[in-house]
Amino acid sequence: MKTGILLSTHPSKKDDSVVRPLVEEALRNNDTVYLYLLDDATLYLRENWPDDLVDRGVHVYSCAYGAQNRKIRDPGKTTFCGLVVLTQLMEGCDRFVSFN
Repeated sequence: MKTGILLSTHPSKKDDSVVRPLVEEALRNNDTVYLYLLDDATLYLRENWPDDLVDRGVHVYSCAYGAQNRKIRDPGKTTFCGLVVLTQLMEGCDRFVSFN
């Protein structure tokens, strides 16, 4: 099963407190997990948890344009990409949830 999650909200909204347990549950179910950080959520690249998820096998993508606009130059272990990748994730995942 492929599970995709889009997170686009500012860290001040604390949606990561919902997203991170969803990722954990999907991993427990042996799902392939894809997380896309868009717009304000690229600010999470300043935290450690996106890199930790990559280390655990989660495919974490971050919007290059959104990061550039927020003066984030280093994607860490995530992959900078564009909206084409997001579209492919939305089409290719069995389940897809969005936090925006």
